[in-house]
Amino acid sequence: MITQKKILPIILVLALIAGTMPIASATTSSLSIYSISHDSTVVKQESFTVESSITASNVGSTISVTVTLLDNTGGALSITNAEQIIQFTTNMTKTVQWTVTANTAGTYSNPLKVTATSNEGTAPPKTSDISLIIQERPVLEVTFTRDKTSVSAGDSVRLDFTIMNSASASAADATNVIASLTLPSGWSRDSGSTSYTFATLSGGESKSGYWTVSADSPGASNTLTLNVQSTLPGGTITKTVTITGITPTPTPGGVRGGGGTSSTATGETSIPTTPEGMVKSTVTASSANGKASVTIFEGTIAKDAAGNPLTKVTVNPSSALPAGVPSGLNYVTGYAYNFGPAGATFSEPVQISITFDTADFEGKTPVIYSYEAEAWKALDTTVVGNKATAMVNHFSIFVLFAAPKVTLTPTPIVTPTPTITPTPTSKPLVVLPVKPSWGLIIGIIIAVVIVGAAAYYYYTKKKA
Repeated sequence: MITQKKILPIILVLALIAGTMPIASATTSSLSIYSISHDSTVVKQESFTVESSITASNVGSTISVTVTLLDNTGGALSITNAEQIIQFTTNMTKTVQWTVTANTAGTYSNPLKVTATSNEGTAPPKTSDISLIIQERPVLEVTFTRDKTSVSAGDSVRLDFTIMNSASASAADATNVIASLTLPSGWSRDSGSTSYTFATLSGGESKSGYWTVSADSPGASNTLTLNVQSTLPGGTITKTVTITGITPTPTPGGVRGGGGTSSTATGETSIPTTPEGMVKSTVTASSANGKASVTIFEGTIAKDAAGNPLTKVTVNPSSALPAGVPSGLNYVTGYAYNFGPAGATFSEPVQISITFDTADFEGKTPVIYSYEAEAWKALDTTVVGNKATAMVNHFSIFVLFAAPKVTLTPTPIVTPTPTITPTPTSKPLVVLPVKPSWGLIIGIIIAVVIVGAAAYYYYTKKKA
């Protein structure tokens, strides 16, 4: 029978053994939120990125941490996937990102807060100390106008546009604003950029531009389209204008051009060219009113803007100038002509002619100008009677301006002043040294010795 006295020593031995065994100590990981970063200025309805870093220490085994981004603005922000779970298997720092959308314009202090929680503990929350400004969006308003509602073939039309950011001055800038023009078939651009680009448009700011276009062969109804695109506010704004084409009444017989090629009442003339664009015979194409013409000489390579052989030429009056009259010049209505198609080029110069009424240019000098690269360019103009001509190698709009008449001032006759011929001055007489004779020199030496000896004799005898 086991007695209490026998059990007690056993218990003491077991207790001693248990006291000498190592006791495993439990460790708890710790979490820290070190930073929150984001843009300080954003635009309403636009998204931005928020980033934070979480550090785990004393990691004994894999731990899962729930990281949450909280809106401190009271609803001005929307957070996508506000809760994110990350895992740590060792001591390290991890970065967490969120996509946040700005909803309400305003300025917000401490707009965001980050929390981090695991089954082993919670990190002290971190609040953003970056103030957040949410700007109103830019608002683009576009106007698009034309200076004519109807045209005939050869007429020019000016198209003007204005783009305005109608938002307040504190709103965000509109960025990368691009205006481009789309023309219907039978129309061409004479002047103005292919597209206009405006890097920024601040609140209340507006930008403008224009194009001058030609109705080469307009249809009954012609729609011209302006497209305005932007990075911010984004999207495309489309504006259109409609112009009616007037069908001309044909004139019997038309106007005859050189080389037997006829011109229609619209000022259109066929050009006989080879597949390479070489003109087979000299052609003179005239306007319907017969006051303007172009002569293209045989053998010239004539091509359109696309590089294809030129098969027809148009010469039509232009009812509007593409730009203001150059300084110092006068413009008489009716002396502007569109020579088309726009962009046509020639390997050899062609001759353009504009006939004028001498009464319109009385006291003035007629000078032909072309409009190129948004600038007027004076051409070397020859005037014979009432016709002005110039040589060019491409088509454009050509205008006959009235320049101030150049009056030649006669060169005064100057009476020559008589030239007085000075009396020649005689040259000074140069005396050349005479080379002495050696006999003369010896004779002089002997004479000196004799005179010296006589003087010495006389002197010693007198002393005695």
